[in-house]
Amino acid sequence: MRPYCGVLSGMAGRVSMVPSELLLRPATPADQAFAEQLYASTRDDLNMLVSDSTIIKLLISMQYHAQVAGYTTTYPAAEYLIIEHQNEALGRVVIDSTAAILRIVDISVLPQARRQGCAGEILRRLQGRAAVAGQEMRLTVHQSNPAARRLYLALGFCVDSEDALSAHLRWQA
Repeated sequence: MRPYCGVLSGMAGRVSMVPSELLLRPATPADQAFAEQLYASTRDDLNMLVSDSTIIKLLISMQYHAQVAGYTTTYPAAEYLIIEHQNEALGRVVIDSTAAILRIVDISVLPQARRQGCAGEILRRLQGRAAVAGQEMRLTVHQSNPAARRLYLALGFCVDSEDALSAHLRWQA
């Protein structure tokens, strides 16, 4: 498959949070409960199951801990960063950086912060960081998340490859 790229058009005129008020800070152990709550908010597939809510919560917790273990194993030097707006945690981004690549391992925001420009602003900041360091950015997006895919393409990411489950994207200054 031939790679294709998005462009920055399509984002103009969009209502967004005040970029200067967004803060990206290192996650601490005190952020654990927030990280679990954030993860649960991204699992509509599990939250929609018709079952005992206790079982669903347990399943989501198990999936969260499996994700943490997977990230720790695959990206041992990853940075875990909390996205804040006016001292309120709204999201998290996990990045893994080498000399040549800045990989977005995960980026997620709470439902109330979605489609307000929060993730886009953080990604633009990371693009600036990558450009200064001479790094290419890479990420993977699930096919079940078309809104995120549209955002990445609007920010100039290119689709390198995709399969039935996910698309692998890259960005280079």
